[in-house]
Amino acid sequence: MNSLQLTQISTYLLDKKLPIDILVEVYDHFTTQISELQKEEGLTFEEAFDQVKDSWKDELKLYWDGSWNLNDNSKFLRKMYLSINLGVLKQMFIYGGMVLISLFLMAQLTSAELFSYLFTAAMVLFTFLPPIQYLRHRDDFDLAKKYNKYVLTYYQHSPAIFFSSFAVLIPNIDRIFNNSPTVFSVFRFMQPEYSTDRFLFTFIVIIFLVFGNALIFITQKKYLTQIQKVKPFLIFLKPQA
Repeated sequence: MNSLQLTQISTYLLDKKLPIDILVEVYDHFTTQISELQKEEGLTFEEAFDQVKDSWKDELKLYWDGSWNLNDNSKFLRKMYLSINLGVLKQMFIYGGMVLISLFLMAQLTSAELFSYLFTAAMVLFTFLPPIQYLRHRDDFDLAKKYNKYVLTYYQHSPAIFFSSFAVLIPNIDRIFNNSPTVFSVFRFMQPEYSTDRFLFTFIVIIFLVFGNALIFITQKKYLTQIQKVKPFLIFLKPQA
């Protein structure tokens, strides 16, 4: 296939509102299937292209499914987005669970006083990791703004990429430190000294910081991985003036 024919394929897929990272994968399927049809059945490019488009017609047809999302999307994209979201949530629970297990082990190996400092420092560290990662890869994150006429990757729409949990950490950092002995007691299977209501609010803040920051960090990593796949295709796209 020549460059004009390859451009026809990419233009067709762009019209189907495919994010560029997903378009790259579908593009590979299209070119492979077209090449196989040309080789095995002796078809011209146009004939093979039409057959491949027809085989993907139902999957790539744009329509509104009556959901809260008013945008027209294809069956293929909806399945991809569901798979992506479930994958991110699964990783969030795994990584968040690993953090809680680490904190539990920390409580077994330290005194209550030392645990208070280490535990509070851990909450601060978890909150700083996503902004640090964002600043380290600022150029890659800015590509979504530079090419805002296109969807480079599904992850760019996630508010988790740019979200910071400082608004939760800062007003509650004293509460986290002061209630660390209670967390220590729970991890040591001891009777907490404070009331259940007081601990419950702190526990909710801690869970939010652990799992919330895990979600932010994972989404950022997913974005960065996908944007590397997109970069070779940026030469075919026009940046925002």
